[in-house]
Amino acid sequence: MNNEYQSLNWNGQTLQITMKKDFLLSKLTGEEQAVLKVTSTETAHPLIHDTYPAAVIQSAGGAVDFVDVILSAQLAA
Repeated sequence: MNNEYQSLNWNGQTLQITMKKDFLLSKLTGEEQAVLKVTSTETAHPLIHDTYPAAVIQSAGGAVDFVDVILSAQLAA
């Protein structure tokens, strides 16, 4: 997995998405893990800063689609 840096316009906010491999957790679990950080460019406040299995992110269509699903679910809750 390569580091990914992307932007997403979500509900009128520009979000910066960073995804990096978590080497230590990947080694401990035996499954590739990714640190996902999503920050609003307006507030510089992290909306998401967690570790997820890389396969889950990829199965959602990549980091942008995964973030869209997570934020939409949080908004609906």
